[in-house]
Amino acid sequence: MRKPIWGAVALMMLVSAGIGLLAGRLLIKPAGHSEQALGTSAVPAWMVEDMRERLDTSLRSRVMPDRIHVMTLPTVTQNQSASQPVDLAGSLTLDGEKGLFVVYESEDGDYQPAYSKNEPLFSLQQAGGGYLVVTTVKPASHGQERTLYVLRKTSSGYQEVWSGVAAYRHKQGETTELLDGTVQIDPRRHTMIYFQLERTLDQTGFSLMEKSSYELLRYNERSNRFEK
Repeated sequence: MRKPIWGAVALMMLVSAGIGLLAGRLLIKPAGHSEQALGTSAVPAWMVEDMRERLDTSLRSRVMPDRIHVMTLPTVTQNQSASQPVDLAGSLTLDGEKGLFVVYESEDGDYQPAYSKNEPLFSLQQAGGGYLVVTTVKPASHGQERTLYVLRKTSSGYQEVWSGVAAYRHKQGETTELLDGTVQIDPRRHTMIYFQLERTLDQTGFSLMEKSSYELLRYNERSNRFEK
């Protein structure tokens, strides 16, 4: 159940989290950062071709290696050999509003697509226990919007275990409507908390409304989902 909490506490948590995760390792930095992202590698030719096939024919000629960002994904267990191939993720952004995010799983010396979103990637973070937090950019009229997804690598592959919840929303009108969302995952207990802070500002930036809440969710092994 979503519950109210003090706005100041929620805001402090959101600021400490940065862009969507209170604990974990950042695999790719948010859009606009010039630093080299962590865990990156060269773009293989097969990934370029796969991403071209996923897009409309009018966009395929624009898919070039220098537009694709490749990330090596962390291993789930400590027993994996250093020589064993790692899973990869690729992201592509075109015009800021069109893009792709694809996870490729290593299978018998080859790579197979295991998960994809037809949305530009904003950030990708590791939370441990096989959990990955994906933040994508969504087109929005009169503002900006980002969405959170949580993936987990299970025995049957990558599963979307939580999806479609706001990470950020900015709507501009007579007033400015702001929403910030972030998650905290405990990989040992397989629990997750989703924090949300909503604010309404007037044209001078003065706060007219502030509302904060959180949800506690637990991972269900049967459904492979985080549930209330």
